[in-house]
Amino acid sequence: MVTDFYRNIRGCLIEIDSDSVNKIISQWKNNFQDQPVDSGRVFIIGNGGSCAIAEHISTDLNKRCKVKAFTLSNNSLATCLANDYGYENALEQWLKINQINKSDYLVAISSSGKSPNILNAIQHALTNKIPVLAIFGMDGHVDDFYWEDGDNTFIHIDSHNYGIVELTTEIILHSVIEEMVIE
Repeated sequence: MVTDFYRNIRGCLIEIDSDSVNKIISQWKNNFQDQPVDSGRVFIIGNGGSCAIAEHISTDLNKRCKVKAFTLSNNSLATCLANDYGYENALEQWLKINQINKSDYLVAISSSGKSPNILNAIQHALTNKIPVLAIFGMDGHVDDFYWEDGDNTFIHIDSHNYGIVELTTEIILHSVIEEMVIE
């Protein structure tokens, strides 16, 4: 059983398009490293385990890469936004409050790829020409979105196992961090 789990993770990693990951590394190095203090920010969103991944990656981007990265990890704000605007709109409202703009970057993580709050936040970013990295698992897809330019990246993890999708997502994002470390 354990061997199958490891084999499935390895299989998912082998299927990831390394050009997509290298594109993110290049974009982030160009946009966030050695930039002025008022340069762009990375906003990372997810639900449940994906939110935990978002928090972990945000911490590493801040500490290890000196990139300003943020997640919605303030429980009172998250529940306020969900209560006032509906759960499906809470992340979009958070992005609006933080005035996400073209110099910023949105990372959207969804193991299922079908979370309405994640999809609405992506739509907000794309509408405002904010670059997006979407990492989805299971049957998630971004076919409903119009990806206008080459600054956006979609990575699909071909698994229906939450653990495998989450671990593969974290490995992908850590591979970006390892290329950006400036400690």
